[in-house]
Amino acid sequence: MSVEIIKDQIFHFLASDKPEIMAIKGEWGVGKTFSWKKFLIEAKSNNQIKLDRYSYVSLFGINSLEAFKYAIFENVVKREIIDTEANIATFRRNTIGLMESFGRRSLNVLKGSPLAESFSPAIEAISFLSLNSTIICIDDLERKGNGLEIKDVLGLASLLKEQKKCKVVFLLNDGEDGLQDYEKYREKVIDIELAFSPNPDECAFIAYADDASLHSKLGDLTASLGIRNIRILKKIERLVLLSLPLLKDFEPEITDQVIHSLVLYSWSYFCSGSNENIPPLDFITSKGYAWLGIGEEKPDENEKKWLTTLESYGYRLTDELDLLLAEAIKTGYFVEDEFRKKASINNEYIIASKSEGSFSEAWRLYHDTFNDNGDEVVNRLYQSFKENCKYITPTNLNGTVSLFRELDENEKASEIIDIYIERRKEETNLFNMKEINFFGDVRDPEIVEKFNATYMQSITVETAKSVLDRIAGKNGWNPNDEVVLANTSVDEYYDLFKSEVGRHLSSFVTACLKFGQSSNASDQQKEIAIRAKAALIIIAKESVINKIRVKKFGVNLENE
Repeated sequence: MSVEIIKDQIFHFLASDKPEIMAIKGEWGVGKTFSWKKFLIEAKSNNQIKLDRYSYVSLFGINSLEAFKYAIFENVVKREIIDTEANIATFRRNTIGLMESFGRRSLNVLKGSPLAESFSPAIEAISFLSLNSTIICIDDLERKGNGLEIKDVLGLASLLKEQKKCKVVFLLNDGEDGLQDYEKYREKVIDIELAFSPNPDECAFIAYADDASLHSKLGDLTASLGIRNIRILKKIERLVLLSLPLLKDFEPEITDQVIHSLVLYSWSYFCSGSNENIPPLDFITSKGYAWLGIGEEKPDENEKKWLTTLESYGYRLTDELDLLLAEAIKTGYFVEDEFRKKASINNEYIIASKSEGSFSEAWRLYHDTFNDNGDEVVNRLYQSFKENCKYITPTNLNGTVSLFRELDENEKASEIIDIYIERRKEETNLFNMKEINFFGDVRDPEIVEKFNATYMQSITVETAKSVLDRIAGKNGWNPNDEVVLANTSVDEYYDLFKSEVGRHLSSFVTACLKFGQSSNASDQQKEIAIRAKAALIIIAKESVINKIRVKKFGVNLENE
């Protein structure tokens, strides 16, 4: 049943004062409660609600019929404030109205003392008597407490209709366990039963109708993945709204990427656990050139299905900005500085890509045709690579090199590696394989070897002394610091410790030895401590006093 038909039926129901009971059934999460409240508010705005009072009650955790009756009473609001949740003020008005019906003396007692003290079991007992001509929405029937029977809820609904002239609405999750009594008695109780089964386009419209610009961008994407769960759609909307202020200084393509990825990642993260046809988030974020048919890696049958889904959605590669977006799906927030930094890098690439002969356009010759155009692909990529080298990631470099090698263009493959390193040699961390190889996509042996050599050459310009000057006495250091210290020889540590005079000496020695004291120290960290200790042992052998000095650092010299 379409949403428009559901809406018309609800409007017709609300516009009449005829006592009747309606049930709205649908899958969990498709927006029954969301839509009911939305249509109710719209009907109120259009003056299409006949009855004067409304009460919404969730049966979640309600364990008795008396508690249910009282919950209806305490949640009653006037038609004029139907879009306001019941609160202590509305409850006070309901209670005062109830006491007025039992005489001015009772009213004076209530007004003259705190509400909690005035409240009595008598009010609870008589509150149900005031429920006349009220619209009552009963939600979460399948989540009621164990002490409340569905047949009793349906019986009370019939009483409210027949004796209290009320209009009752049930919101039900179709197919849930525990609704056998509803199915058994519904023909005797329910006057109208609506099947709420919106398609993905309708769900997107329900979730995003308040913002046309978001609906146009988000609706098409969420519908293409078949997302019908309103909660997930609203989670996506929330993250998109959080991201937009961070994207205002960037090219529109960055906003498109963020929205495109957030929709896909949300669908994957929240839905893949219950549907094996939906690719897991870890699979999506590890998607690199190996999944484009380049390289030796072969997907299994499940992965082939997932790759077809991702290709249909228009998702090809994961970059560093995407990784931050995936993390935001899990945490619910963005690390703003990191977000802007990664978005800025992508933005520079977008600007460069808009120029004629851009690298991304060159790759279109590979993606968008089955023509026998290998030479053209290689030549365009080769020329464009040299022009756009500044904006190309190591992953993209590896993908291009791999393609060149498969097309027997090894010479050009080696050449673009050298061009890349020469043009970007000042960006030291770009060549740190531990940092850049997120997905294991940088696997070409020549790239790995040359990157490692470039990185080692770049960071070893700094001396062990300058590193220790920065980190001695502190708890933090960066990976570059470890590499410098691990590549400092025993003789260099000897010279450093012997030449250093003053208070820094002890902190230098302690800093080096601490690297090996952690129970989970890496091999690189252990190497720092081993070399520093070896230098200290040499120093200890030079004189009795130096032997004593070295021992104070906890170096055991007895077996040396």
